[in-house]
Amino acid sequence: MRVVFLVFILFASLVASDAKIKYEKVLFNIEKHYFKPFSKDELISKSIDGLLKNTPYLIKSEKQKIKQKLYSLKSEDKKLELLVEYLIKKELSKGEIYEMLISSCMDSLDAHSRYLDKEQMQELRIKTEGIFVGFGISLSKVENSLVVVKVLKNSPASKTGIKVSDIVLKIDGVDCEKISLDKAIELLRKDVGEFVNLSIKRDDIYINFELKRETIKIETLEFERLKNKILYFKISSFDANIAEKISSKIKEYQNSSKAIILDLRGNPGGLVSQAVEVADMFLNRGNIITQIGRVESDKKYFDASKQKTLTELPLAVLVDSNTASSAEILSGALQVHHRATLFGEKTFGKGSVESLYSISKDESLSLTVAHYFLADSSTIEGVGILPDYEVNTQIIDGRDKCLASAEEFLNNKESFTKKHSSQTSGVCTKEEK
Repeated sequence: MRVVFLVFILFASLVASDAKIKYEKVLFNIEKHYFKPFSKDELISKSIDGLLKNTPYLIKSEKQKIKQKLYSLKSEDKKLELLVEYLIKKELSKGEIYEMLISSCMDSLDAHSRYLDKEQMQELRIKTEGIFVGFGISLSKVENSLVVVKVLKNSPASKTGIKVSDIVLKIDGVDCEKISLDKAIELLRKDVGEFVNLSIKRDDIYINFELKRETIKIETLEFERLKNKILYFKISSFDANIAEKISSKIKEYQNSSKAIILDLRGNPGGLVSQAVEVADMFLNRGNIITQIGRVESDKKYFDASKQKTLTELPLAVLVDSNTASSAEILSGALQVHHRATLFGEKTFGKGSVESLYSISKDESLSLTVAHYFLADSSTIEGVGILPDYEVNTQIIDGRDKCLASAEEFLNNKESFTKKHSSQTSGVCTKEEK
């Protein structure tokens, strides 16, 4: 019994030490890389203030008492030690306290900087690499039912015949009505090659499926050659290979085509380098974006090269309120240089650049290190891009009015401009927002 107790103490000590090291790494990376300069003392102060403000473990009178003691100390390190000692008396472990300090510190930064745990890192890799391991279904709890809300193309789920709106009754024999969504997802976590059995209800039919967990490649590009010789590219995100895929299709079809549509609706962004590369396919000169960090030496210019220009075909871009980040870089650059006409809704407005810094084997810090500006020196951050023609982006009764408007414009620009009055184009001002 004594041996078990000593092992427990040793384990708790290691967890506390690990959490403290993580906190110190967070402070170091923010101080060194964040786009706004903060000293270590300033960051510790922000951590302490945030923790005292939000912790549920201290009542108001206790918070006032500890604040008075903290303010009597000049050293931020001493304040931190005192706060940790005080919270330990509230039966909190050092590990829990330092995790709270990390959270408080991150909350004091901008909305795009965040601490990424193991699962969030996996999600980020999926977005940038377009590859993940799974069954290819997304689930949601609707009242007490576990419902399939999305099935990925060419996934184990789609290949076996699972459909959207199917109700999952059992996962490997476990009744899904009696478990949470998190528990259901946990039951689906298997190694590559392992199987899961799903009992499905579809209308009044009951079906059993056996799915094999596989490596799935997410298709981030949909291509179609529309009528009137228009090339249509639906870009869902900017992964590591998107520019190469688009380039290949343009080279194959441009000589027999008369225009191009880039559909960036719902595109949350991705790799900035890929967005710049796609922009360079359509621009033969000029600045695409300028990236500005905390000091003048961090300024980077991304300019178009005539050698990389692929086509001069007329171009339309579709955007909506979920078009963000790298997708805004592409649409904004093409609009500023009058290379493309934009249709849809004002975009999201994310003009920041994040970089990853490793904190542990499975966790990283995503920090805003810079902001980008378009060729006319305008920013997108918190503002967004206003399309040349504001059009409803929803598909209603099978009709995509936004896409139809872009096609009409490319088929006969003169007729379209007479028929429709163009609103003010360009990047929105804060007042317009």
